[in-house]
Amino acid sequence: MAAGALALGGCSSDSDSDSVPSASSLVGTWNASAVGYGDGVLEGPFRFNFLIEKADDASQSFTGKRVVMPEIAKQMDISDFQFDGVITDWGEISIVDSSGTATFELDGDEMTGRYLETGNDPTAKSLTLTRE
Repeated sequence: MAAGALALGGCSSDSDSDSVPSASSLVGTWNASAVGYGDGVLEGPFRFNFLIEKADDASQSFTGKRVVMPEIAKQMDISDFQFDGVITDWGEISIVDSSGTATFELDGDEMTGRYLETGNDPTAKSLTLTRE
């Protein structure tokens, strides 16, 4: 079961558009904690990392991978995966993988939000990411 892609979402008015992060400002390691329901069963909290590895400020896009600790990978039957992301002009940051998307609000060095996955393995989890 996939535990998280990543999408950061925040709304801003024209007056605070300077608060929209650049894609390159997100590069680095983010420690993640997820808890919520997967196929009707409460799961977590469990921890993993999001590594945002490359970014292009001109397109406000970035890419990286989710890294799961071996004990969590075995317990949750999940693995590492590649994700891609983008930041809108109003500050919404979306990260997707082949399974789902997540939406977050960025506040300093912490992102809070949710991950949603549909299909044969539906999942809805709350996520908190903290910059390492």
